[in-house]
Amino acid sequence: MQGLYHLAAEGEPTGGLLGMLFPFLLILVVFWLLFWRPNQKRRQQETKMQSSLVPGVEVMTKAGIFATLVEIHEQDVVLEIAPGTRIRMLKAGIGEVITPAASDTPVEDRPDFGDDDNPKG
Repeated sequence: MQGLYHLAAEGEPTGGLLGMLFPFLLILVVFWLLFWRPNQKRRQQETKMQSSLVPGVEVMTKAGIFATLVEIHEQDVVLEIAPGTRIRMLKAGIGEVITPAASDTPVEDRPDFGDDDNPKG
């Protein structure tokens, strides 16, 4: 019987503590690269965008509402979603600043430019 215990004691080595921790460290590094780091960059870009807001710019909220920025306070903003209709929202609710595409057409030749003083009719 003593021979069996002797053979069991001479089994393969376990690799130590480093061998056991290596897979866990590898998983943590993969999670950091795939999830935490991109999320952190996105938050930094969002904070930068929110700190550079100025009245008069067009924005789109995270809920998909297009509006014009009217007032900026420390934590919140006032948006005009339609003429005379204003809402107050947290800065964190602003999704992106909408920059109009540059157009080569002069303002006078655009279809939305009209003579409001002389209505057609």
